[in-house]
Amino acid sequence: MQHNRFNVGAGLLTLTRPAVGGIFFGSVSTLTVRVLSRIELLPEGYRRFPERGEDMDLDERKLRVMRAVVEAYVVNAQPVGSRTIARDFDLGVSPATIRNEMADLERMGLLEQPHTSAGRIPSDLGYRTYVDRIARIARPARKDLERVRGSLHHQVSEMDTILRASARILSEMTDCLALMAGPDSGEAVLNTIELVPLRSGRVTVLAITEDGFVQSRVTEVPDVPPEELERASRLLNAHFRGLTLSEVLEGATLNALRRELRYCARLADVVGGLLRRSAESGETDYLLDGAANIMKQPEFRDVARAQRVLAALAKRSLVRDLLSRFPGDDLGALIGSESDSEDMKECSLVSAVYYIGGRPAGRMSVVGPRRMDYGRVMGLLKTVTEAVGDVLGDRD
Repeated sequence: MQHNRFNVGAGLLTLTRPAVGGIFFGSVSTLTVRVLSRIELLPEGYRRFPERGEDMDLDERKLRVMRAVVEAYVVNAQPVGSRTIARDFDLGVSPATIRNEMADLERMGLLEQPHTSAGRIPSDLGYRTYVDRIARIARPARKDLERVRGSLHHQVSEMDTILRASARILSEMTDCLALMAGPDSGEAVLNTIELVPLRSGRVTVLAITEDGFVQSRVTEVPDVPPEELERASRLLNAHFRGLTLSEVLEGATLNALRRELRYCARLADVVGGLLRRSAESGETDYLLDGAANIMKQPEFRDVARAQRVLAALAKRSLVRDLLSRFPGDDLGALIGSESDSEDMKECSLVSAVYYIGGRPAGRMSVVGPRRMDYGRVMGLLKTVTEAVGDVLGDRD
């Protein structure tokens, strides 16, 4: 049975299943609006959508005007006119030339004019073009780097505590909603299998993953000498330690183990069933944090609009679908209508993988208005996911 906690006032929205062991908690994120300064190239793992604008014929001047419109709108949340761009950005051309370029960008579907007398704002395709062709990852300021590293390295080693702390940090630094997805159960890495002898020929089998998840089962293994149990324990750990649950269940490993165990061949079947139950017993756990932050954004000062977004993200099926749009991508963005969700069409989601011990462990994502400082959010996500991987990877 699924349990939902929905508490906008406290800024916390949790989706989780009943605990069978370690539960994965999530991250927060926030949005701060400012024009990009320190930049670096987008990484190779960045998620692009070339069919949505990357191949458009945009010359250097159009790209510069597009960047100016997006970054001015990010800062002011007001439609942008040609005079504003001429005044605030050193493009080296007249307001009339800028106006003509903006008209061209509107005809190409990259800009929209919300009112007849107003300036322009970016469309979803305009944001996509900006993210894929113009934006750069902004390196966090030194104070932000120190805060991230200091906060996480002072945490105790439990995964949930570290991930909750990372969520809180992201939420406070970006003023957006943050979503954390824990690892798929089948991708949990096995650390130890322990055999604990009981009375009357019974043994407790314990399977412990690297993130502290524990499954146990009692089985009967009559007339097996203690030394054979010790040998079985060594063989189990030699075969399985460091593998994911999915890898353990691939069959060949279990079959080889049955042949080696001889007296305790039944243990291979017991362990296989135990690990299969672990891999199949639950879904990914999610946590949303910073729910109150989204209401600070001009787009969501209408409480009903903000509540629609939060209610949509309370649906596990929708969250699962959104995150499935980033298969194998370390860093990516889903913008507005690309979500195919009516309730999420005013939002963008920027998502990054975090690793533990070199293996993908889950995702941290930032959910905010389409008018997002993508470069800064990407930089913060990159920094926090790397710090979380370092801290969790260093655990004893």
